[in-house]
Amino acid sequence: GNPFASLAPRELEILHYVLKGVGTKEISETLNLKMNTISTVKTRIFEKTNAGNIKELMELATLYNVNY
Repeated sequence: GNPFASLAPRELEILHYVLKGVGTKEISETLNLKMNTISTVKTRIFEKTNAGNIKELMELATLYNVNY
């Protein structure tokens, strides 16, 4: 199944920034959230999608037509 289907709305929101190559600090400023919150969500995204790194995450996103 689609590994992105299990992501919460906030996780999907942060996923889009991650896929665009936006850094944690920038994401936290944009969404007005703490940096450790962003880091936690990013960790959850990698766990839920089983992606080992950003490159794998991008390949998965392409495979499942996740727009970014």
